[in-house]
Amino acid sequence: MLIDHFIEKRLFTHNFQPIYHLNSHQCLGFEALMRPFDFPNPELAFEAAKRAGRLYDLDTASIELVMRSFRDSRLSDGDAVLFINVLPSTLINPNFSTFIYHTLHTNQLRADQIVLEISESEQMDQLLDSFHMIHDLVDYGFQFALDDVGKGYSNFDVIIEFPFKYIKLDRLFSTQLHLSSKKKALVQLFRDYCRDQQIQLVLEGLETRQEYLFAMQLGVEVAQGYFLGRPKAIEEVRAFL
Repeated sequence: MLIDHFIEKRLFTHNFQPIYHLNSHQCLGFEALMRPFDFPNPELAFEAAKRAGRLYDLDTASIELVMRSFRDSRLSDGDAVLFINVLPSTLINPNFSTFIYHTLHTNQLRADQIVLEISESEQMDQLLDSFHMIHDLVDYGFQFALDDVGKGYSNFDVIIEFPFKYIKLDRLFSTQLHLSSKKKALVQLFRDYCRDQQIQLVLEGLETRQEYLFAMQLGVEVAQGYFLGRPKAIEEVRAFL
């Protein structure tokens, strides 16, 4: 099958998009974004893996390659953290803890350098039944981010109960943010909640100077998007820094 060959031969790479502190313009870290060779986009690759019963295999293969690239690039020598997308079903798989610990040590990385960014392409209620596994990872030093809030399957019980270090607002909030009082009010709501709960709010999808300046005016501290930096191959990221 195409997907078996795709997974076993690792027919994909990753681009890395910077995430910045807006006030200081210091780089917080990078989000790794899969770029498949044999599929038009990552979503189609994951759909094929799901149909073949190999979703966990593809997700962990991607994670392993991302961590190896981060190590080989020497970006891990600095203070930057690496945001890695992971599916809820992968996270609660009984084999995942062993896999992630082994991959971390093989690549000589620290757990506090890794942010496991939960993808919302699946229902997330199952996470609430697996808190013992999640807290073991948090105790070990891993951090968690909730991705694409406002777009996918996230609900408030997951946001409230799960130990997120980062909440990432979907780009729908940032697109023409300066022209929408409703978007402004919602960004302020999440800003205040995150400040109260000591969670770092990240606004995704900043693409224009107007959006960037207005996000700063609203007190958004961390963001990513084309205006701040496009996804690049790891070699280009290293050269750019």
